[in-house]
Amino acid sequence: MMTDPNMVFSADPRHGLVARSGWEQEEARTVLRDLGWEWAEELHALIPPVDVPEADAGLQAVEELHLHGHRTGYAVGPYGTMRLTLDRAEQVFTKVTRRESCEARPDRDDQNAHTGRTESRRSAYNDVAVSQSPVAPEDPEPPAI
Repeated sequence: MMTDPNMVFSADPRHGLVARSGWEQEEARTVLRDLGWEWAEELHALIPPVDVPEADAGLQAVEELHLHGHRTGYAVGPYGTMRLTLDRAEQVFTKVTRRESCEARPDRDDQNAHTGRTESRRSAYNDVAVSQSPVAPEDPEPPAI
């Protein structure tokens, strides 16, 4: 679990993938805006561009945030936020987010069904098959001295 990442991704039951940050994280929000993410006032969060699948938009966002030195996480419940490395983000966004967004918005995923996409796919970043095992949280980061 990770305390206070710069950007936290989560799945909104009505809108799918969203990204939130504290008010002081303007630089992290700017990175996402440059990638086409838009501010949704009613959610008080950034949402991915509609012309890119959510999982791919999330992976690109995590990669760019890491390149700019920002820490990322995924909201997993009342006990904290799971730290997102790029390979962990691949697992989370392809499994958890798609499952939750599929339940929330079946009309958007119908387009993916008609194009012949499958859930089992190869990683776009590591050229490794996406793991089918459950995603387990990492150990907390050691305190900075």
